[in-house]
Amino acid sequence: MTESLGLLAEFDAPQPLVEASLHAWAIGYRRLDAFAPFPLEALQPLLKPKASRVSSMACIGGLLGIGLALLMQIGSVWSYPLNVGGRPLIALPLLMVVTFLFAVVGAAIAAVLTLLVSSRLPRLHHPLFGAEGFERASDDGFFLFIEAGDPLFDAQATRAWLAERAISVREVRP
Repeated sequence: MTESLGLLAEFDAPQPLVEASLHAWAIGYRRLDAFAPFPLEALQPLLKPKASRVSSMACIGGLLGIGLALLMQIGSVWSYPLNVGGRPLIALPLLMVVTFLFAVVGAAIAAVLTLLVSSRLPRLHHPLFGAEGFERASDDGFFLFIEAGDPLFDAQATRAWLAERAISVREVRP
């Protein structure tokens, strides 16, 4: 038997969805999401996205790109020294263009990979999309999803709590 991903509650209007979401947050549920065909401004502070690590990973990728570029260029100069015009072997101004390009490419690769990993992509289908009636979330449906991974989640208690407020409650399975 597969375990549940959570419970999906359907509401008939936006106001009951907002009230249920705010009450769920107030009693301690943290892993929840609301779906509506239009933005609900009352839920924006509640469902705000978590801080992203993309910028910090892009900085790390850029620094790794700089290190790799300098290592390659300085290593090749030391391996094959050429004294051209009396310049020093390691002339940093000559190395800046390639170093800058490696930093940009390293930052871009790190940012894209971090974005994909943190978004759990590539995932073409989420089990929530297969829930009965969920296709109405983009048209005229209002839904609240509470994940089973929430520390406060208890299947029977959460179902009973949602059933008091929603017109229907469904279990979502993987």
